Amino acid sequence: MSVVINTNVDSLKIQSILSNSTSKLSQAMERMSTGLKVTSAKDDAAGTVISARMAVQLDGNQIAQKNVQNGNAMLATAEGHLDVVQDNLVRIRDLALQAKNGTYSTEEIQAMQDEVSERVEELTRINTSSQYSSLYLFNDTNLQEHGVTFQVGANKDADNTISANQKIFGAVDFTSLTKESASDTGLANFDLTNLTTAGTAAGSFAHALGKIDKAINNITERKSQIGSAQNRLESALNTLTTQYENLSSAKSIITDADIAEEASQFTQQNILQQVSTSLLAQANQAPSIALSLV
Repeated sequence: MSVVINTNVDSLKIQSILSNSTSKLSQAMERMSTGLKVTSAKDDAAGTVISARMAVQLDGNQIAQKNVQNGNAMLATAEGHLDVVQDNLVRIRDLALQAKNGTYSTEEIQAMQDEVSERVEELTRINTSSQYSSLYLFNDTNLQEHGVTFQVGANKDADNTISANQKIFGAVDFTSLTKESASDTGLANFDLTNLTTAGTAAGSFAHALGKIDKAINNITERKSQIGSAQNRLESALNTLTTQYENLSSAKSIITDADIAEEASQFTQQNILQQVSTSLLAQANQAPSIALSLV
């Protein structure tokens, strides 16, 4: 082998190895400190794009889960108010049946009517004041015409939404509930003291009781629709949770560092760096052998 001074080939080789091990050592430390296998696009160009898209879907999934929970809360709030409406209607019906019995005096029937009037007023209050956040549940034209649509997915497709029927949000004041059609006046002047006993014509006991029964059926149908919508929302939430878990796992495979593997890599490259440094010092001294030939 030739003895040369100007070009130290061994030193150049060892410098290259030292540079490589130092770079890998730095990479292993960065991955262990961040917990990420992909810290920049150069680490995995395709993986960076895929993981970014997955991150968008994961964020959207979390928002969709909150949307479902808010939707359930809205429907549960509506159902709670409808329970109160139903209780009042049932009590009004009971009082009508009680007043029909001939064992009560005029004063006693009037006392029953006073309670009916208060309960009718309570239905009006519920109708105008029931809210979820800033939405009036039974006094909002938009809800009554279109219902409500819940965004239960991370994307724009139609199957990422669930709708609640507009009938749920119809007016719940006593007059509206006892209407059979838009032109019907309902039981706006419901008065136990003046109900006739004959036939089913307007103003008769049979007519009034029939109207109240239809009002109660109206409320129970709404509650059934709420239950159906809540079941769909619950199913959507379960699907979203499963999707989030699976997508998180897939993203982790691409981006998350295996700390045990990186620790092993760190140890290996650290040893190589120390060995290369020692050998480089020796390689740099090799040309001095030429002095012995002079």
